[in-house]
Amino acid sequence: MQDSLNNLKENPNKNVEKKLNKKILANKKRLEKEVFKKTTFQKLKSWWPFSKISGKIIIGYLSAIVIGGFLLSIPGVVLDKESYWNFITGMFTASSAISDTGITILQTNTQYSLFGQILILIMIKIGGIGLLTIKLVILALLNRKISLDDQHVAKSERGTGTVSNTVEMIKDAFIFLTFIEISGAGVLFFGFYFTPLSSTGAANTDFSVTNPYHNFSTSIWAAIFHSVSAVNNAGFDIISKASLQPYNQGDQRGYFLQVIFMMQWIIGGLGYPTYHDIKRKLKARKEGKKVKFSLFTKLNFVVYTGLLFIGPILVIMSEVLTIEKSKIMYRPTGFDGVYEEQKIYQWVFDIIFNVTSCRNAGFSTVDVNNFTAGSKFIMAIWMFIGAAPSSTAGGIRTTTFAICLIAVVSIIRNKHSIEAFKKKVPDETVKRSFAVVFLSFFIVVFSIFIVYLDSNKMLYNREASTDNTEYTIIQLIVYVCSAFGTVGFQPFDNKEILAMGVLSKIILVITMFVGQLGISNTLLAFVKPKNKQNYAYLEEEVTIG
Repeated sequence: MQDSLNNLKENPNKNVEKKLNKKILANKKRLEKEVFKKTTFQKLKSWWPFSKISGKIIIGYLSAIVIGGFLLSIPGVVLDKESYWNFITGMFTASSAISDTGITILQTNTQYSLFGQILILIMIKIGGIGLLTIKLVILALLNRKISLDDQHVAKSERGTGTVSNTVEMIKDAFIFLTFIEISGAGVLFFGFYFTPLSSTGAANTDFSVTNPYHNFSTSIWAAIFHSVSAVNNAGFDIISKASLQPYNQGDQRGYFLQVIFMMQWIIGGLGYPTYHDIKRKLKARKEGKKVKFSLFTKLNFVVYTGLLFIGPILVIMSEVLTIEKSKIMYRPTGFDGVYEEQKIYQWVFDIIFNVTSCRNAGFSTVDVNNFTAGSKFIMAIWMFIGAAPSSTAGGIRTTTFAICLIAVVSIIRNKHSIEAFKKKVPDETVKRSFAVVFLSFFIVVFSIFIVYLDSNKMLYNREASTDNTEYTIIQLIVYVCSAFGTVGFQPFDNKEILAMGVLSKIILVITMFVGQLGISNTLLAFVKPKNKQNYAYLEEEVTIG
């Protein structure tokens, strides 16, 4: 009896022990699985070259280009039969639209349907606002809560400064730019409706125009399309295969339209933080307070304005002082070797319009090939610099150029810190600025070289007014700088671009992509934060030039 009672006491203990052992084994297996998952995830994370934020931006834009390229290659969207399901051509146009560049393979007004033009316009708007910023804009307008993660993405894509004011900044910029687009479209309607244009150039070249003159519906669509395209610095047009040149022939000078275009793209290129600063300044003045502009706005405004005035002056000097007859000052009449002199105000305004446009917009009123080699070189540099960061334009950006310029001056003056407007620029920002300039220069030179080799047959056999290599290299420099600066100037016609190699088109797509997003959000996005080192190596002097 006693033995049976002892067994009953021992059995429960054994059962409990077995249960505990089972739980321990289960927990051990679960922990092993979690550790395996974590280590696998960490390995994958270490292999992924981008940070969390830059990865979202790059994947988002690449996806948009691929989807846009597919849509723009569908028959009925594209009207050119040879381009049906031509994904490379569609992707090239989509990349140009999303990056707000304006370089085209097909003629927008005749080779894309109305639906195709609407798709291009949507892509232009997406590129102007910022693909991933659209979500933030919608939530902000609906007064919905915005996650900190979304704010960080928006700050990287279109903001500056602190995350706290990014939402307000983007909301202000979106409302302001939309107002400019709507009001601009209203003004442009009357310009298109009442301004006649020429269907042929001075040398009897056919512009293949879609004429909105005294056509109500065409004028409305032209006003909407071009207002969005101008404000977003896209350079796409639905007038002709030669941009706005039909409005600048002989006595048909659409100066009213040209001035409105200039005002729109200058405003569009100032950058989101500048709009926000101006709003803060006006609001503070009404309340009797004083608010200072940020260092970004000051640097951006000085450089932007300086380049706005210096560029046309340098090009005027190049056109006037060159030994060859300027085709800007003297227009061809259509007869071999016969030119007519333009009035001073005409060719001066032509230079102002096109040099201002080469900063970011891409609209042209004269053929870019009519400029002298010196003028084209200056314009290529202006394209390389571009407009403001956090704007609809590309290039290295005005503030990057300003910081590098100030840094060089500081080195010459033997100053140990980089200062501007009584503010010190962080050393990390200075380093990144020089890195942006160097990498951008490398990309442009590399792209020129690859396109030259890959499309050498087309470049050599093309019908150019000046023979071959030397002339072509200047045009190629302008073309690649135009892609990087998201400008859209085309020294080659659409047939020549279509005849380029596939590799050339891919390289140009990448160049436009990097130019729009900026080096910081693309190539420098590979740089991941590392743990702080508790040691440093010994210094050693190196002789430099």
